[in-house]
Amino acid sequence: MLLDDLVASIEVLRERIQSHRASLQANETRTRMALIDPLLQALGWDVSDPSLVTPEYEAGGGRADYALLRADGKPAAIIEAKHFGATLGSHQMQMLTYAVALGIPYAGLTDGDRWELYTVFQQADLDERRILDVSIANAPGHEVALQLLVLWRPNLASGAHPTPAGEPILTDAPPPAAKPAAIEETLPPGPPGAGWVALSEYNPPTHTPCPTAIRFWDGSERTLTRWYELVSSVAQKLYADGRFTVADTPIAGGGTRYSVHTEPVHRTGKPFESHAQIEGTPPLYVDTWVSASQARSSAKRLLRGRGVDPADVHLKVAQ
Repeated sequence: MLLDDLVASIEVLRERIQSHRASLQANETRTRMALIDPLLQALGWDVSDPSLVTPEYEAGGGRADYALLRADGKPAAIIEAKHFGATLGSHQMQMLTYAVALGIPYAGLTDGDRWELYTVFQQADLDERRILDVSIANAPGHEVALQLLVLWRPNLASGAHPTPAGEPILTDAPPPAAKPAAIEETLPPGPPGAGWVALSEYNPPTHTPCPTAIRFWDGSERTLTRWYELVSSVAQKLYADGRFTVADTPIAGGGTRYSVHTEPVHRTGKPFESHAQIEGTPPLYVDTWVSASQARSSAKRLLRGRGVDPADVHLKVAQ
């Protein structure tokens, strides 16, 4: 019943955000009590139980808002909390500084709506270390719940690398709808062969040229000439296959950015510095102001958010 209960909790929090937006923006404590504490509770982290959660955990000359504890009493992760609507990107270094000082492998950041979680000691750009980036207010409840299971206490406290769930866990809800028959019938039997690498595994050195093509989960392909086209082609394919609609937008990107929106404007009101347009009516815009690393991260985030494993998408690379 976990997923059903989590979806119900998310819907309550979504309603609070809609009804009390101004009040929550004005006060971090109110945000924590109304949004953050209830969600942690729903994920198995009873904030009133000292064996599970330590608030205001001493960390490198400061205090982390929450330490989520393993069975041995050591933190599995810290979570930094900000008032609703805060710009999370400006607090990422504080979050990481605390985690590094304590030797904690995972660090999270939230304003009660947007939840981010990072691996701390992985040798990669920060975007590559983000394993959770979801907005309660801007995505369907079932999808949000599946992504938030990366923070589920048995998952995070196990000591294993936490990953978002791909299907319901401990739930009596009906299984997700099957993919359209046409996609099932055209799925390739395995990796496409020499010269192709799964997007999930592709992490080339800096300044590596863009792949020359992308091959989707149904075997269709598209030519690439620039790194940003990786993001726009993934968004176009997902939209064309009905894996998201206009009603699902805006789709969150990293920090305060949107990946896809009905207008080329981010959460802060700042316009997209560059964008591509998805074919359709009404038009949708894809943020293409990305580096090579950000393009790979954005493409993988879009795929995971719409239920597609990046391992099922391949790139044609130079040998």
